Amino acid sequence: MPKKRGKLIVFEGIDGSGKSTQLEHTATWLNGRGYQVVKLHEPTDGPYGSILRASALSGRLSSEDELDHFVQDRRWNVENNIRPALNQGQVVLLDRYYFSSIAYQGARGLDPQDIRKRNEAVAPQPDLVLLFDLDPEIALARIEKQRGRTPNLFERLDYLRQVREIFLRISDPFVVEIDAAGTEDEVWRNVEAALAALFPLVKR
Repeated sequence: MPKKRGKLIVFEGIDGSGKSTQLEHTATWLNGRGYQVVKLHEPTDGPYGSILRASALSGRLSSEDELDHFVQDRRWNVENNIRPALNQGQVVLLDRYYFSSIAYQGARGLDPQDIRKRNEAVAPQPDLVLLFDLDPEIALARIEKQRGRTPNLFERLDYLRQVREIFLRISDPFVVEIDAAGTEDEVWRNVEAALAALFPLVKR
């Protein structure tokens, strides 16, 4: 009997919104309920993702080249990581996906609908997107104080304001907006509520 397809859960939002922390809480929660979990991130550590990661510090690519690299990196991730895990019945927790491309490259002046179309040609639709919303000023303060680093080229305040606006216009039925301004525990309670319907306890 073939394995039942797994689920793809995406964590989106600007840096500093706490999405990566909540992904870790989700992994622990799902493991406790009997699910096999795979944790992934984009950009990946693959050939295109490595270029994108370097560009955040050394100088961003042109908007078109940047989008092309993200699409190629996403194709690589789907083929090598996401689809194989889903086919094995695993739950994929993904830190960023094509909604980040819609927001971040859209804020550089590219057409969000065109970005979406190009990405959905190579990337499967997620089962749930948790969109962590936070004022960019608070997000940047978290990055500087909690992580002890200077914001990179993807993290300018004026740019992040545009990114946030585009994120908030994404209104698919599988997108759940999470207020990321509360404490870690408060945010987690909202995340858990969004997850509960999709993930009943697995009988051992």
